[in-house]
Amino acid sequence: MIIDNKELPIPWKPLNKPLSDCRLALVTTAGVHLADQNPFDVSATEGDASYRLLPSNTPFNAYRISHTHYDHSEADKDINCVFPVTRVQELVKKGFLGSLAPTNFGFMGFILKPLLETLKTNAQQVARKLLEQGVDAVLLTPG
Repeated sequence: MIIDNKELPIPWKPLNKPLSDCRLALVTTAGVHLADQNPFDVSATEGDASYRLLPSNTPFNAYRISHTHYDHSEADKDINCVFPVTRVQELVKKGFLGSLAPTNFGFMGFILKPLLETLKTNAQQVARKLLEQGVDAVLLTPG
């Protein structure tokens, strides 16, 4: 991974148990939020480094996308295009995956350099929340 022309080590930890015993969380940068949450601030010139909590038991029709830097018209019809919550729930039911985290997380991917420290702080908060939920693996999805 290269940031500001500096090569940084990729934070990687091998999975040490079968997926059928793992808890997976979804983290997206597609601008996904819930209908009753504040949308991401798409008018902010530097982006929006905040995040939204996305409970796994959210009804399918309660998801929304607020992002202006990609065409999400198909994802508006089926959130699984960018946030595959239904597909992951199917994998849990089939026994391929142990469980889906009770809470997943949505970010907006358009964030410029002045907000990188805020983003880093928020990402660390999300990482702690993932650990608190006993998450073994994270599926990251872009918009």
